[in-house]
Amino acid sequence: MSISKAKKIRLKLEKQGKINPELMRGSWMGINPVVQTLPTLQQKRTQLHNKHKRNPAIESSDSFLYVYFNRIRLISS
Repeated sequence: MSISKAKKIRLKLEKQGKINPELMRGSWMGINPVVQTLPTLQQKRTQLHNKHKRNPAIESSDSFLYVYFNRIRLISS
């Protein structure tokens, strides 16, 4: 039986010193799959509190903002 084209390519790559994909099949290669856990209610509250926390140095400034809008009325005759 002849060797398939894909296997020929894999053997050629292996001869060149590259990794053969056949060796990596079915293994996690040192990776431990971990199940993702959902955050608890306390963690969600803490995250929202920290996200919307205001900077007291900016909030307690003694300066104020005064905006003056000058409206120009056009009178047509």
